[in-house]
Amino acid sequence: MTDSELARALAQAWRSEREHVERVVLAAAVITTALDRAGMRATLVGGAAIEFYAPDAYTTADLDFVVEGRTREAIDETLTSLRMQRQGRHWVLDDLFVEVPGSYQSEPAESFEIGPFTLRVVRKEYVLGDRIIGYRWWKYAGYGLQAVDMIDAFAGELDDAALRAYLRREGAEDTYDLLLKLSASGSPPTAKELDALWHLHYS
Repeated sequence: MTDSELARALAQAWRSEREHVERVVLAAAVITTALDRAGMRATLVGGAAIEFYAPDAYTTADLDFVVEGRTREAIDETLTSLRMQRQGRHWVLDDLFVEVPGSYQSEPAESFEIGPFTLRVVRKEYVLGDRIIGYRWWKYAGYGLQAVDMIDAFAGELDDAALRAYLRREGAEDTYDLLLKLSASGSPPTAKELDALWHLHYS
C-alpha cells in the first residue's frame, strides 16, 4: 500500500461507526504496518493493549508504541505521512493520540493479522503485570481495578509461570496473589477497598 492509501485507511478506521475497540485495533494495525514498511518494529503497549485484550476493562484513544530500528526523525516522517499532526510528544488525528514512549521492547509480543494489516501487541501477561506492579509500587487503586478486571477476562488464558517470573523480578508477585483472591471472590472491588488492601499489606 502507498502512503496515501495507508493514510486513508487510518482515517477511515478511526472515523468509522464501528465499536470503539475495533476502531482502536484497526487504527493501531495501520500505524504498525506503516512503521514496519519504513524499516521499524512497532509494538503496542499500555492502555490500548489492555483494550485490545480486555475491552470491558479499559477504553482509551491513546496509542502507545515502542518503536525499534530507526530514529525519532524517521518515526515522525512516517506518522506525518499518515496525515497525523505533531503536537508535543504526540501525533494526533482528530481525538486519536499516538505516543512513542520507548525504543526497546524487552517483553515478548504477539503478532495478529487485522485484515491486510499486522498488529504487534505486548503479550497479555506483561500488560497485566504492569498494572499489578503499578498498584503495588505506586499505590494507584485504578491500576488494581484494571488488574482485577483483566484477571477475570483472562481466566484460563494466562501463562502463569511467565507472569509470576516477571512479577517476582519486580517484587510484586504477592500482590498478584492478593488480587487473585479478590477476583475469586466474585464481587468486584471498589477503589476504596483496594486502597485499604494496599495499606493493610504495604504501609
